[in-house]
Amino acid sequence: MCCASELLQLTAHPAVVAIVAGSAVLYFMLFRKSQLPAIPFELRPPPESLPGWQGNEVLESPSIIVPGNPELIQCFDPATGRSLGQVKATTTDELEAKIERARKAQKTWAAMTFEQRRQVLRSLNEFVLSHQREICQVACRDSGKTLVDATLGEVLTTSAKLQWTIKNGEAALADDSRDPGFMMMYKRAKVVYQPRGVVAALVSWNYPFHNTIGPVISALFAGNAIVVKASEHVAWSMSYWEQMVKRALNVCGHDPDLVHFVTGFAEIGVAVTSSPRIDHITFIGSPEVGKLVMRSASANLTPVTLELGGKDCAVVFGDADMAQCVPVLMRSVIQNASQNCIGIERILVQDTAYEGFVDEMTRRIRAVRVGSILDDKPNTVDCGAMVLSNCADRLESLIEDAVSKGARCLVGGHRFAHPLHPKGQYFAPTLLVDVTPAMDITRNETFGPIMVVMKFADEKDALEKVHSSPYGLGSSVFSGDRSRGRRVALALRTGMANVNDFGVNYICQSLPFGGVGISGFGRFAGPEGLRSLCVEKAFTEDRFPLVKTPIPPIVDYPIQDSEKGYQFTQQIVAFAYSDSWWGSIKAGLRLGKLSM
Repeated sequence: MCCASELLQLTAHPAVVAIVAGSAVLYFMLFRKSQLPAIPFELRPPPESLPGWQGNEVLESPSIIVPGNPELIQCFDPATGRSLGQVKATTTDELEAKIERARKAQKTWAAMTFEQRRQVLRSLNEFVLSHQREICQVACRDSGKTLVDATLGEVLTTSAKLQWTIKNGEAALADDSRDPGFMMMYKRAKVVYQPRGVVAALVSWNYPFHNTIGPVISALFAGNAIVVKASEHVAWSMSYWEQMVKRALNVCGHDPDLVHFVTGFAEIGVAVTSSPRIDHITFIGSPEVGKLVMRSASANLTPVTLELGGKDCAVVFGDADMAQCVPVLMRSVIQNASQNCIGIERILVQDTAYEGFVDEMTRRIRAVRVGSILDDKPNTVDCGAMVLSNCADRLESLIEDAVSKGARCLVGGHRFAHPLHPKGQYFAPTLLVDVTPAMDITRNETFGPIMVVMKFADEKDALEKVHSSPYGLGSSVFSGDRSRGRRVALALRTGMANVNDFGVNYICQSLPFGGVGISGFGRFAGPEGLRSLCVEKAFTEDRFPLVKTPIPPIVDYPIQDSEKGYQFTQQIVAFAYSDSWWGSIKAGLRLGKLSM
């Protein structure tokens, strides 16, 4: 109290106030970088995204195919089967025109400063933060997910990527000075990260907002233009996301042609990946389609980053904190109806904790309610719909195979006929236990709300069972022993691992995202992801103006004495790279003798 009163008395003097204020102003003028502010803009969401909307008919047999017209895509809400209208598929001529406009816009954009690029991302981030509900509702209507799942998987992840890129992107792409080595000590050596040009992203349907906007964030900040091929299964929302990005570019004074979204069936995907005017491809999808993308891109040797899904495991030891572990694993399976590339699709539980774990999960999964978050009564929906109309047959077949080989299906195991939405696409939350590596479901990505539980005895047994799958994207280890948790996580053949958690590596946007095995290669997110969208140019220049690389007369063309020239170059190698000072000294003396 005494110090506070003294401070108040001091600040009452005008001279003190002037000194403090002047110091603050001087500090900001000299040391704070100038920052271009976010520019607000508005964009009205489509009316179909409003809760309770019933403007169109419910389709008798919901499908994206319009019979007799391959140029159109039928859009519908997978939670209800209600039509959202039709979207025209992009033609190859339209694609080429978009790429051409993007390439022209990129030439100017590449010259923009990092601060100008940051302003676009700030403006986009401000829009996302102030329009979370609208964005989530659009995503829910197009993909059938819940508002909670949309917030976590669409908005939170996008804002995390925006903020990390705004704060750290410039440092990741700054010139990287390298040691030139002893022989080139008179040179400066560095890596310069330059834009590739026009890049492409072909993205999956499970998170329509984040999957399309994420590649745009990285591409723009790296100085590129981008063409995004959105999935035909979520073509309805594509226009809203594209307008959002174009509006952010426009209000900041930049060409909206930097970003183009296209959609359509396989033909337009092939046109994107085979285009000689695309300089890099990011693909998110299945291993089967990933191989086709590689094959198509190889015609022009276009570099690719492939994220091809996973069969992610969670290894739960007997000493794990079950009060923390169980809710996390419930979310890992139920969130977005487990239509997550890093969803946990195999839970390995140590035999000492197995029965108790199964009992608790049986109780919890039986209580999960499915439905349409935008159309059903409040507090009645935990899990949303399945985006693909043909997935139920495949999921039921995998479950039937497991049961025929000894597994027990304790909850669900079949498609769910919703009493309010008979044309909705639902699969009952499922608990499948006593699963072994011999069952097909352990080697095939399900992308559905199926909790697969396996038993293991010790670390060796757990690792053998985890590695029986060819996938290797993400993983989790739960243990009260930190050393064991770290040891097992690092031993897993996966691209990502979390100890006592699930999927949080992606919220840490400083980390690269990607897998091994048939889960793909290359990385997005983090410095590695940004740099993958750049040409990594090796660059040297003279350190001192008057010191340049000379060509000694003994090896200047035409070489007068080949043997003597060879001995000279041999001693240069010994002088520069000998392991001992004495070896370098002897080589130096020989060089002097040969030069005479």
